[in-house]
Amino acid sequence: MSLVKKTETEVQKVNRLEATPLSRVEESADAFTLTVELPGVGEKDIELTLENRTLSVTAENTLQCFKDHTLVLNEIPEIRFRTAFDLPERVDTAGIKAANKNGLLILTLPKREEVRPRRISIAAG
Repeated sequence: MSLVKKTETEVQKVNRLEATPLSRVEESADAFTLTVELPGVGEKDIELTLENRTLSVTAENTLQCFKDHTLVLNEIPEIRFRTAFDLPERVDTAGIKAANKNGLLILTLPKREEVRPRRISIAAG
């Protein structure tokens, strides 16, 4: 089978969709780790905002178009991802860190020092 160019009327343009990304939350003694799936999204296309202990994630995938090419088939939708999380009081919002790796946004939400478990020593007596 050879590559066949479709006519302009046969090529369908997909409008940008809105979707809630899949996510996962893990908890350790020191922090929560929030992982949000954002396929095809680079760091510059992710917006993180924190307002009144609500962490909002907005992101858009961008598809590269080449100047000297004609779109023949497009099954990859342009998507705007939106989600939000209410953070518990025990999260230290000033220490939140974010990284984007292989289509996964990984947020580290450290717990405040006073709510972390600690060992209490017993004095000899």
